[in-house]
Amino acid sequence: MKSLLLVLICLLSSLTNLKAQENINAANNSIEKLKFIVGTWEGEGWMMTQTGKEFTRIKETASCKAGCTVLAIEGLGIKTNPDTKEETIVHDAFGVMYLDKKTNALMMRAYKDGNENESVVEFIEEKKIRWVLDIPNGSKVRFTADYTIENKWTEIGEFSRDGENWMQFLGMELTKLEN
Repeated sequence: MKSLLLVLICLLSSLTNLKAQENINAANNSIEKLKFIVGTWEGEGWMMTQTGKEFTRIKETASCKAGCTVLAIEGLGIKTNPDTKEETIVHDAFGVMYLDKKTNALMMRAYKDGNENESVVEFIEEKKIRWVLDIPNGSKVRFTADYTIENKWTEIGEFSRDGENWMQFLGMELTKLEN
């Protein structure tokens, strides 16, 4: 009887250790690592168009949802016509970052202009992330967001036909206004 009890205790202990290791692995890839993004950010950006660089005012708002298991990000870019002072929305996007429990990877699902994309979010270094989008023609677009300077969000967008040679087509610099 004592042997059976000892075996059961060892088995339960092993299962507890395995579950703790799973929790540690999930915590290492959890949305908690992205909490530095939470807040309201404003600044300026540019994007290459057929007529050259187009400059915009940008506001990004990032907030934790569902007990901070999901990070929701709303982006709005406004261009002002220098002659008429008329404002036009040129960037209206929404995205969510979350931990995919099946793959244990940080993911981003983004919505813009009626399109939906999903990609893995990778840490290049602490507070610097990158995600890549595949384009149906075989090209790729990648975005690198850098938060290493306190209260600054710098991001670039790059395009590649072959996945090796990249050309920047977008840039933005935002300042954190509030958490």
